[in-house]
Amino acid sequence: MNYQKKAITLKNGKTCVIRQAEEADAEALVEYLKAISAETRNVIREPEEVRTSVEEEAEFIRKNRENDRALMLLAFVDGRLAGSASFHAVLDRIRVRHRCGMGISVYQEFWGMGIGTALMGEILRCAGDAGFEQMELEVVSANEAAVGLYRKFGFEATGTVPHAFRYQDGTYADFLFMVKRLA
Repeated sequence: MNYQKKAITLKNGKTCVIRQAEEADAEALVEYLKAISAETRNVIREPEEVRTSVEEEAEFIRKNRENDRALMLLAFVDGRLAGSASFHAVLDRIRVRHRCGMGISVYQEFWGMGIGTALMGEILRCAGDAGFEQMELEVVSANEAAVGLYRKFGFEATGTVPHAFRYQDGTYADFLFMVKRLA
């Protein structure tokens, strides 16, 4: 899927450039995955579980760019990677072809600037343009900022997965399963 680069003004007046991921972003994305995994307990992996090589990430980005039913967007502030968002088909089966899943994350230092809102708006628009009728996600139920963002965009909680995460300290977190109709 092709995406036209966009520049938006953030709450703090800075410019954020949103563009499609490129193979040249692979190294920065691997470091990003490690960093956000260390910054928050709201993502699926621990930092030491990020084992993707730069070459593997570049190949993933290449395949993603060739897929008309997937998109990975990156947000840059002052030339620095600040966040990412993506969508992908749930499965390539006739009965579920109308559904897509999504993911979004922002470096902690960029929280509260409007980057998540901008990325979310773009991902929703592009998923609709790709022909999806429904977007789905799982979110840690205690992640109030993310749940609030999703609700702002019309997602509804349809269920809970108890003890979806088991952290290394032995505590647990529940997931909310949220859905938004796109068409």
